[in-house]
Amino acid sequence: MKIKSLIGLFIGITLVGCLVAWQGLDAVSQQFMVGGWSILLVCFFAIPSFYLSGEAWRCLFRREHRPPMPQTFLASSMGAAVNILLPVASIGGEVAKARILTLWSYSGKQAVSTVVVDKTVQAIVVLIWGITGTIMLAMLVNEPAIVNGAIIGAALLFLGILGFIFIQHSGSISFLARFGAKIGGMEKWGGIVDDAGEVDKSIREIYRRPVSVLAACGMRLAIRIILVGEVVLAGHLLGFPIGFGEALMLKGLVIALRGLSFAIPAGLGIQEGGYVAIGALIGLPPDIMIATSLITRVREILPSIPFLVLWQHTEGKALWHKHQKEVANE
Repeated sequence: MKIKSLIGLFIGITLVGCLVAWQGLDAVSQQFMVGGWSILLVCFFAIPSFYLSGEAWRCLFRREHRPPMPQTFLASSMGAAVNILLPVASIGGEVAKARILTLWSYSGKQAVSTVVVDKTVQAIVVLIWGITGTIMLAMLVNEPAIVNGAIIGAALLFLGILGFIFIQHSGSISFLARFGAKIGGMEKWGGIVDDAGEVDKSIREIYRRPVSVLAACGMRLAIRIILVGEVVLAGHLLGFPIGFGEALMLKGLVIALRGLSFAIPAGLGIQEGGYVAIGALIGLPPDIMIATSLITRVREILPSIPFLVLWQHTEGKALWHKHQKEVANE
């Protein structure tokens, strides 16, 4: 585990701890007592989230190379579990799901190229969602300075996405591989350079199918809309109803904040602080907001645990088979 990941995890846990301490552990835990076991109902929102995430990724494959739905569902869900439960800066899960497909005998070129574009799709949807949250903020709160700050943040995210897409079109994978070849020697990197060129071509080919990219964006956006319901449900369970418009604003802006703070695993502390700060603008108590945020994390964490175990099993099985082949060849 890299030191940067550990630092990000430490910062996130510290932020959450400080926020809970600020409101008092008793106050926050009391809110959970109000909800009781019924807070586990938010886990049902994981079902459409996992399913649509897999389908959004799957539609980026060419029809003739498209994996079956169960395989993209499982690989995508394992990748999401890695991103949620491990300090991998929201990138490790993307690598994991591409690797899982290659372990299941699918083309590495197709797996990697679709994952790169899928990550771009996710960023685009975060931008759309952030803009939606900003619009709702402007409608619900008369604070021009705060709204202007949200607009500036959205603009910076937009520029970042444009830069990411430009880099993909300019052959970034090949560039990185050639750079590695200069450092490590062509004997070791020659094949990687050739494969990287094929991945770049595959990425550009995906962008030449805009309907597929738009379909992926639509599915990812549908996930975000569905997950607004978990905030509404959380507020209801805590005995402090949150309207759909307020929940939409909270989800939109908090998701954008998490996107910008990708270095901190699962946006620990950033999400909770975002709920508290944004909730204060519309009169929602801090302890309710912290409890709401932690309830949504129940939906993230509990359903992800089986998929993380499945990922470990799949990787372990592949490693064992590799070891067996090496022993047989000796």
